[in-house]
Amino acid sequence: MAAQYDIAYRRLFSHPRLVADLLKGFVSQVPVDELDLTSLTPVRAKFVGSAWRVFEADQVWQLRHRPTGLPIYVQLEFQSRIDTQMPLRTVNYSVQLSMDVMRRSTGHQRGLPGILPVVVYNGQQRWTAPRTLRELRSGLPDWLERFGPSGEYVLLDIHATPLVELPLDNTVSYVIRLEQAGQPQAMAGILEELRGWLSEPVDEPLRRAFYEWLVYVSLPRGTRRKGRWGRIRNFDEGLAMLAERLKQWRQESFEEGRREGLQKGREQGRTEGLLEGERQVLLLQLQRRFGRLSRAVRQRIQQADSAQLLQWAERLLTAQSLSGGFRW
Repeated sequence: MAAQYDIAYRRLFSHPRLVADLLKGFVSQVPVDELDLTSLTPVRAKFVGSAWRVFEADQVWQLRHRPTGLPIYVQLEFQSRIDTQMPLRTVNYSVQLSMDVMRRSTGHQRGLPGILPVVVYNGQQRWTAPRTLRELRSGLPDWLERFGPSGEYVLLDIHATPLVELPLDNTVSYVIRLEQAGQPQAMAGILEELRGWLSEPVDEPLRRAFYEWLVYVSLPRGTRRKGRWGRIRNFDEGLAMLAERLKQWRQESFEEGRREGLQKGREQGRTEGLLEGERQVLLLQLQRRFGRLSRAVRQRIQQADSAQLLQWAERLLTAQSLSGGFRW
């Protein structure tokens, strides 16, 4: 299952728009205005080291540093499990990438290339692995630190990212929302919003990538067990089948919970999924009516119960402004 998750994420992030949105919205350590995101180009991530040993990172992208014109390499690693050796792996991949770049250099590249390691983690547990090699070198004297690499990397912990802090109009935000939604009922509203946003013909490859990722990563195993999902030709057709499948989901979940003695848990999970779906629909309606929402408004909606959401939905019919028709 871990390999399946990693492969699905590689395919989704094979689109430069996902990588650009990742850098713009989730890598706060980097001055993004210095990066030419339009120059993002994938480069090979497999390197042949000494003794013909092969090293392979998940993905490597190259883009231009505006002030200097020099290339910067974004080294992406997708993790579905916690890896305590991640700083060591980061250093290893960075060294092999540096050697590969310098071997292929035509003379314009002087010194080591700039490399930005980013780890995208989608496991349910919080990421607890060391973030630098210093944390792995416990017990050694401090003066030795100056002689060792850091192995530091940027981390995006998908399930630990607060929804209220997600940037709008960002494809990676949709990945996080779909991952955290969990229940198909909640996913349906998010997918409808995503379909409206990626509506241009040029977005078709990205819509397809989202659909394939959704099927093989985000949908519960029981939802895709009949094998029909792989034959879908496009995102719209996939969304229609998802809606059809949701009609059967409640009854199947109920029967499975009763057989396994987990009926109470299943009922609670469905209720939470429906509530999250109501929140996402109201957010979408408010954004379409009044434009960009403040963080305070988004946070208030995420904390509201079903009765409050219904009250706001009724006020939306007659409200002339976001501040006049609602009490946030």
